[in-house]
Amino acid sequence: MKQINLLPWREARRKGQQRQLAMFAAGWVVSAAVVILGAYLYVNDMIEAQERRNAFLQEQIGVLDKSIASIKGLKKEKQMLTERMEIIAELQSNRVAVVHMLDELVRVVPGGVYLTALKQRGSMLEIEGVAQSNASVSDMMRQLDSAHWLGDPRLDVIESKDKRSGNRSSRFVLRVQHIIARGDNRVEAG
Repeated sequence: MKQINLLPWREARRKGQQRQLAMFAAGWVVSAAVVILGAYLYVNDMIEAQERRNAFLQEQIGVLDKSIASIKGLKKEKQMLTERMEIIAELQSNRVAVVHMLDELVRVVPGGVYLTALKQRGSMLEIEGVAQSNASVSDMMRQLDSAHWLGDPRLDVIESKDKRSGNRSSRFVLRVQHIIARGDNRVEAG
């Protein structure tokens, strides 16, 4: 029988298969590299897009922060204006009350009493004066207590000036509450 040597053919076939395997592996490596590069570029593009969005949001946040600061300033200004308006309204309502108080004071001062000073601190009125007798001061205190715009009189000081000359005049200091709104005394700003 004849012998056929198949070694060169097998070797050629094996070399062909190795070449195919190498080509197949190289194709996979190139495909994987292309996929990885594409994924890298895609992710990089997404990161850049997100950074652009973040920068835009930071700009908008800055604009909103300025608006918030402006709104806070406006609120503070509004509060100050509201306080001023309340003070003006209070002054408007008290404007007539002072006139009523002075009118009432003229009516309650009896004869023989002379007022020398009048000071007002808040709603407290301090009256200084000279009276011919202590009874005149007492009478004035009773009338102050029953007045509509004045009330709660308190005598702080009463002292006689000169007892030897026969002049019995007394210097006095009296504190009385100025009543701004009591019952029908309420004054409306107009």
